[in-house]
Amino acid sequence: MQLSAAKLECINQSNLLMTALAGDPHLGLYIQAAVPGKDNGFDIEGISIYQNRIFLGLRGPVLRGWAVILEIELEKSTPGLMTLRQIGDVQKGYKKHFLWLNGLGIRDLALDGEDLLILAGPTMDLDGPVQLYRWQGGVNVAENILSYPEFVQDIPYGNREDHAEGMTLFNDITGKPSLLIVYDSPAKSRLVGESGVIADLLSLVMSNE
Repeated sequence: MQLSAAKLECINQSNLLMTALAGDPHLGLYIQAAVPGKDNGFDIEGISIYQNRIFLGLRGPVLRGWAVILEIELEKSTPGLMTLRQIGDVQKGYKKHFLWLNGLGIRDLALDGEDLLILAGPTMDLDGPVQLYRWQGGVNVAENILSYPEFVQDIPYGNREDHAEGMTLFNDITGKPSLLIVYDSPAKSRLVGESGVIADLLSLVMSNE
């Protein structure tokens, strides 16, 4: 099978998803007003794929403490272009999921079976807190449901440095499930030579352990 690149169709200097969301009762005003992403405006920072579904984690906006994950499906339109499949109860181009992450936005997503691991941090330009959550069975949750993912652990952060921005599942040399965390604005102590940087490998523990 040959792979090829494609992008979402654009309309009037925007794409189909942004056009659809502009009329959304929860997110539309943030998009229409062009609120800056780092000021609790619309900002996609997490992405994870399960089968033919794409989950997009929003750093912002956080709505009265609730973070948002968008779920979309794509289908071919013309060569090199994709369109939104009509999904959900009202057959629109996306589904919405609302999650309580202690008032934090989403910095990254990682798929673990049918669970979604969520790296959560401030929506605005603040150092912390940064926390990890597990949304059990998240890929199968119905839309427009208020979900309470399980808190897993705190993630370290620095003073104007070491802002956790990405993660991936990783097994250490003993085979123990772990999480590899990488940071934006890494501390000088993390820098190795001209092009190296040290990441963190954290044991993936559940909150009840």
